[in-house]
Amino acid sequence: AGDLRTHVRTVHEKCRDHKCPRCSYACGRAGDLKKHVRLVHEKRRDHKCPRCPAAFGEAGKLRAHVRTVHEKRRDHKCPHCPYACGQAGTLKTHVRTVHEKRRDHVCPHCAATFGRAGDLTKHVRTVHEKRRDHVCPHCAAAFGRAGDLTQHVRLVHEKRKDYACPYCAGVFQQPNHLTRHVRTQHPGSDSSQPEVL
Repeated sequence: AGDLRTHVRTVHEKCRDHKCPRCSYACGRAGDLKKHVRLVHEKRRDHKCPRCPAAFGEAGKLRAHVRTVHEKRRDHKCPHCPYACGQAGTLKTHVRTVHEKRRDHVCPHCAATFGRAGDLTKHVRTVHEKRRDHVCPHCAAAFGRAGDLTQHVRLVHEKRKDYACPYCAGVFQQPNHLTRHVRTQHPGSDSSQPEVL
């Protein structure tokens, strides 16, 4: 009976009695508030992957990581296109954003809209708050997105050239450099698929 009461209060009546002392987060269950503090503020990642350095705040996220990254499972298939992924939620997001073209997440600061809440959060942090939380371990450069930091390290510090020309010995740091090379140095050839080393 208590579980039903809690369900009705939190889901249907949208009661948010438990407020975070550190931010504006509020929820209906004490356990959810504890989890929020542990994951968001304490940044606890107690569930470590046995195969790589990744760590997660929840056991379910670790299981999903192992299934999709290491076991390469793609059990959830899109009914509209060849796309397949490892998690049902990821497939729902794919269908909603790609096929239904829904962009339900609206920026409160500008007219930008996004298909995923996480993309809106990244937008607000990097564009409006000008946050640069991803700092290079080799120099003073800082970036708003983790992917930009990864690319910076790969290009600037590791000087990697992962894109090989299929027609000559040329190798390039970025796919657009390879595409331009093929277009100018090997006219008439198909440059649509850069070869990744």
